Order: sequence, then structure tokens, then C-alpha cells
Amino acid sequence: MCIILASSSPRRKRILNKLGYNFQVVEPEINEKNINSLNPKDYVVDISKKKGLCVEEKYPNRHIISGDTIVSFKNKIIGKPLSEQDAFNTLKNFSNNAHYVISALTLTFKNDQITIVDSSKVYFDKISDQQIKEYIEKNNVMDKAGSYNIENANGFLIKNIDGCYNNIVGFPEQKFLKSKIKIVIDKI
Repeated sequence: MCIILASSSPRRKRILNKLGYNFQVVEPEINEKNINSLNPKDYVVDISKKKGLCVEEKYPNRHIISGDTIVSFKNKIIGKPLSEQDAFNTLKNFSNNAHYVISALTLTFKNDQITIVDSSKVYFDKISDQQIKEYIEKNNVMDKAGSYNIENANGFLIKNIDGCYNNIVGFPEQKFLKSKIKIVIDKI
């Protein structure tokens, strides 16, 4: 019996494949609005758990891995941009500043859940308006929390990273490798 990845993220799929796991992908359909005004860490954990429980309703006897990743700037959740102007404003705010990328990963099985959370600090270089415009023109920023993708921003927008690179990608790999989640799914 393989595990289920409750995620539409191609990056999570790629990392789980790299780690050698067989899995089926089922995209969860949940409301991701922060209706309870949770802080960034609690929010990402809440959404990760909700995704797992949503998929478990359809697959009650399967082990389900779900996750969520958010960007936090000055303790505010920065989601996907609503427009190119919104993306520009976000990246302008990040210029010469630091923000956090927080990822949660949850294993759901028979209404029991184990969750791990990791946070990585990302330092942006001082970037000009022109560099921001060029980045937005050349990259698909509209489906990225924080308006950037670490894979094509590192070395261009980003000065330094403090923490797990793959956590920024969307999978807290370092914590996963030491977690009870890994121990459980390795036994499946």
C-alpha cells in the first residue's frame, strides 16, 4: 500500500520522489482562508492538518502526507500575489530585508496526526525596481507565496539563507529525515 501525497505542489512531489517514496497524489480541496486570524506558524500547521483530514475522508485506511508553506514578513502571512503590482510591492518590501518561510508537514492515519514545522530565514539583497520588474516578467510569480520561487531567485534576489533550503521549496526535509513521520512511513 503506497502513501498519498495530499498536495498539488510539484516541488513536494519531486522531493518525495528523490527520497525514494512511492505515492499517489490527491489534491485536497479546502478553504485556506485564515478565518481564525492565526499567527503564521499556527496557520501553516492548521492548513497542513486540514489537507490531510480532507483527503482521509476519501481514503480512510491510507497514510496521507500533507503540507503547507507560507511566507511571513513582520509576523504577517504573505500569500500568493493578487496581481503583478501586488507581487512588485511584496518584492520591494523584501528588498534589503529578511523574512521567514515556514513549512508544515503532516502525516494523517485513522484520524491521528503527526506534524512537524520548520522555519527558514531568507535575506534579500537590495534590489532595484527594474530588477523586480525583470524578475516578474521572466518568472511565474502569481502562484508563489511571497511572489518568488527560491529555485530561480537564489543568487539574484537572495543574499543569504539561514535554514533548510528544501523547507523554502516547500518540504522541511531536514526535520522530516529525523521525524516520527519518516519512521512510520518507512514501515509501510
